[in-house]
Amino acid sequence: MNAGRETAPVVVVGAGCIGAAIAYHLSRRGIKGVAVLEREKFAGTGSTAKAAGGIRQQFSSTVNVQLSKLSVEHFLRFPEEMGTGQVFWPVGYLFLLSDPAQWAAFQAQAEMQRALGLPVTTLTPSGASEIVPEVSMDGVLGGTFCSTDGLGDPHMVTQGYESRARELGAKFHFERPATGLIRDGEKVVGVHTAQGDIHTPLVINAAGPHAAEIARWAGVDLPVLPYRRHCFITQPLPWVHEKLPMIVDMHSGVYMHRESGGMLLGLADKDEPTSFDTSVNWDFLEQVVGPAMERVPGLEVAEIKTGWAGLYETTPDHNAVLGPVTGVPGLMLANGFSGHGFMQAPGVGQLIAEWVVDGKPSLDLSGLSHDRFRDGRVVVEANVI
Repeated sequence: MNAGRETAPVVVVGAGCIGAAIAYHLSRRGIKGVAVLEREKFAGTGSTAKAAGGIRQQFSSTVNVQLSKLSVEHFLRFPEEMGTGQVFWPVGYLFLLSDPAQWAAFQAQAEMQRALGLPVTTLTPSGASEIVPEVSMDGVLGGTFCSTDGLGDPHMVTQGYESRARELGAKFHFERPATGLIRDGEKVVGVHTAQGDIHTPLVINAAGPHAAEIARWAGVDLPVLPYRRHCFITQPLPWVHEKLPMIVDMHSGVYMHRESGGMLLGLADKDEPTSFDTSVNWDFLEQVVGPAMERVPGLEVAEIKTGWAGLYETTPDHNAVLGPVTGVPGLMLANGFSGHGFMQAPGVGQLIAEWVVDGKPSLDLSGLSHDRFRDGRVVVEANVI
């Protein structure tokens, strides 16, 4: 045995909010010396840093509701557990529906969500106006509102997880990207890096938009593609207040929430091809501002202060891929969150740690397994923004 060989009980590839949460929960469950590899200089400087910060439980599939509900429980007790300030503000999410079929679907989903314990209400347009009088209800058939959804701080959450994971023995290796996987037959037994190999019985892929590349090193076809998504911030506006909820106009796809006294405006360009481009396309701003002003007339006087672009790590069904890979021992996946990675990070961290330590997670995650693509068990998550 080579005494100088670098080893770790688990190697996590990626130090975004997902990787940091996994490292913390593994360490909390008693696994000492978890190694986290990250290409950037700091944790959470990739896609996590570009997240809009929304935290919601209103999804169309049971497993996503359960996963986000579990995460909200973690966000609420995060300051006490991590010794941080407040990281979550439960101001609610308001979905506005203008299409009859979509409105019917959201009403049915609300029944499912309430059965799982969420305080989701269905609203008439006038009822929605009582919550957000700033919003025009032209063309709106109804809305759904969940008061325990809200907004979070991705930076503070990621830093909190990193700090506590370190205290519990985890090691974060910045500017040390994984460059390949060491395999013994089909089994993954380590990670190559430019600074030397790390031998381990388990590699957890938490590489965000780069997840497919890591999976390919193990001969695994992981259908995760990166897509650019924009956010723009306005200058402060007098009518923006701290209890303003996240507003999602499902007709246009525009979502809005308070940010630094102004409003954050976001919209997915459905026609944009996959890429790793994170430059800001300022020509796209007009496509965002137009429908945003129609829904919130007070934005007509707003000035744009800044904008940025980040990457969604997207799967064909807009659901995460979680757990081990059939036929490839030594590899676990925590990928493909399709825009809801930050909001589900605490629950994912807990459940992956349970999988590693207990042999199975406390939630049934079979619908999120990698095998679903092979077996044709794909069920599309409809509530994606």
